[in-house]
Amino acid sequence: MKKKIVSGLLAMATVMSMSGFTIPAQAADGEALEVWVRNSYYDEMVEAAKAFTEKTGIQVNVTEPSNMSDDLALALSSGDTPDVVSIDCVLAPYYASIGALKDITEEFNNLEYKDTFSGGLLDLSNYEGEQYAVPFAPDLSVLIYNKDIFEASGLDPEAPPKTWDELIEAAKACTSDDCYGYVFSAADAGGMMFTFGPYIWNNGGEFTSEDGSESLLDSPEAIGALQLITDMVYEYKVTPESITSYDWTATADAFKAQKAAMIVLGSSAVGDIVNDNYDFKAGCALIPSSDGKNYASFSGGDSIAILADTDMPDEAWQFVEFCLSEEVQVNQLAASGNIPARSDLFDNEIYAGHPEYDVLRQALEVGKAPYSLKYNEMYTPWLDAVQYALNQEKTPEEAMKDAKAEIDAILAE
Repeated sequence: MKKKIVSGLLAMATVMSMSGFTIPAQAADGEALEVWVRNSYYDEMVEAAKAFTEKTGIQVNVTEPSNMSDDLALALSSGDTPDVVSIDCVLAPYYASIGALKDITEEFNNLEYKDTFSGGLLDLSNYEGEQYAVPFAPDLSVLIYNKDIFEASGLDPEAPPKTWDELIEAAKACTSDDCYGYVFSAADAGGMMFTFGPYIWNNGGEFTSEDGSESLLDSPEAIGALQLITDMVYEYKVTPESITSYDWTATADAFKAQKAAMIVLGSSAVGDIVNDNYDFKAGCALIPSSDGKNYASFSGGDSIAILADTDMPDEAWQFVEFCLSEEVQVNQLAASGNIPARSDLFDNEIYAGHPEYDVLRQALEVGKAPYSLKYNEMYTPWLDAVQYALNQEKTPEEAMKDAKAEIDAILAE
């Protein structure tokens, strides 16, 4: 996405580096807060840190690890950890379970806006009834569609599909020798979690049990969702025959090249629409559901947490709270094309006149993600199930039941 970064970032460009950026020490002497953040939100965190130092006098060092999971694992094993970390929200339960994160239940409950965070993201920040992280920068999956192709195919460009039946009919109408009606990243486990997972939820199914101890992929609802995309390939023929080789990049490129009329992408794609970064008119909508009533979105993005062994807990919480403020959530995240974690901050001047952001607000309200202490370990059996079904090596029912057995074995270890 071509971000519309606030002018302050450009002014700071000469003092940034790939490894991190240190806030100038003019505000205060003494120990600095060490903050790690993923690449997706590095620029915004740098600006937040700068503003925080100017307001409080507390120095902040912001670092972008080359690989957050690997680098954090090394830091935890050595005892040389940062004070604050912005991590993939689906990994928060694992880090909380191993005692890496500080219990911030009391601090969180004192936030006057604590009820503005979506239930899905909050669930991932919770472990055994206690709060160990807070949603910071959500990324939500929504349907993105090409309005020009819709119109050329005789469809109303302002009426995206709401149900699975409407999705199939729209995909059939848009499929031609030059374009596929629907494309998805069947070769990418993370991509399929993010883009296909909501079809399981909006059909009434679940990935895992509420406590993350058991896979529920063998349910009729989950099997039905896999049957849907299998039928798209073989019965309705609205996807590429080689769909099992499509990763996230190939899928997005197909949409950008107008070789795909519909695709599920994240919040940044909505920013592309708003900022006119496509060479065609595009729209967004909630991901179609089986009944047109119960919608779902994958809640991705980052949660922010304090490491358990920090020796600056008060300053760390002060910084976390600042990152949740309107100054950061709107002036940094929203201004750069992302979305705020707080639902009460969607009514802002940046979003005014852009109904696409109302779709993201709705997606935030219905967003969720599988709760698991072994999230990444579920990837292989999950993707295998998708591939087996799409290659017709197993029926969707056989594929999901086998995946459930493999995942249950992993969760039991």
